[in-house]
Amino acid sequence: MKIKIHYYSGAGNLFSVIDNRSLMINDNELPEFAKLACSKFSENSISTEGLIVIENSDDFPFQVKFFNPDGSSGMMCGNGARCAIAFATQLGMLENIPIFQSFQFQLAEFTFTGRILENSYQVDFPFPKIVKNDLKIDIDNYNIKADFIDVGTPHFLIDYDMLNFSGIDFDDFDLINFAKPIRYNKNLFPDGANISIFKIENQNLVHLRTYERGVESETGACGTASVSLGYLLFSKMLCNSPIKIIPTSQIPLTIHISNQSNIIILEGPAGQFDNVELEY
Repeated sequence: MKIKIHYYSGAGNLFSVIDNRSLMINDNELPEFAKLACSKFSENSISTEGLIVIENSDDFPFQVKFFNPDGSSGMMCGNGARCAIAFATQLGMLENIPIFQSFQFQLAEFTFTGRILENSYQVDFPFPKIVKNDLKIDIDNYNIKADFIDVGTPHFLIDYDMLNFSGIDFDDFDLINFAKPIRYNKNLFPDGANISIFKIENQNLVHLRTYERGVESETGACGTASVSLGYLLFSKMLCNSPIKIIPTSQIPLTIHISNQSNIIILEGPAGQFDNVELEY
């Protein structure tokens, strides 16, 4: 059968998106389907950083299933969630939800709250349950001090200014080869982790680059890395809310955070930029 793949960008984080309400690709098939849908399977297709599957829900306006390009699943994807909201809006699944009004949806078997704004989309995260600050590790002759935070996806966050790579610009640093031995270190992370470097420009502006497990490369943006970093810098009183995060794509994401609410809000643009048919 022919399947329409919708290509979405969440602040430069690229996804393949399908409406599975009528396709009804079963859960056993979806991991292998993700590998195909996220690959350059035809002349007009592109490689993407994840598959978003939209389905009906008995309890919410819609539910989301997310898969990495390697077929793995079960993790939260912040930019994927925002793209899912944009796609559900396009499908008319949120037509009764006014702008700025909160609603709930399901992703990775958890319930999340989202909102549609005038030119962007928001998703709420609770404060992380797993936080390990100021970890010291030695990897390939690097003495690294960093922080581990899990907001539904595990992140290892490294302050670039602490690495002492004199003369190497933040944007030019070889993140992929640096990150791989950390990401695959089973003693540190038995299930792997996303590896990020960041650079604080001022108390409301931070630059972020992320190597994502499951993609096994640097991505244009990472929503959960932005959420984790926002929480880290806010909790250490290094930044004030709102925090603008500039990812590799240079398309900003904004983190809103407050101790009163114990909620971290991820905000940014999301939208479709192309589509292609896949013969399946």
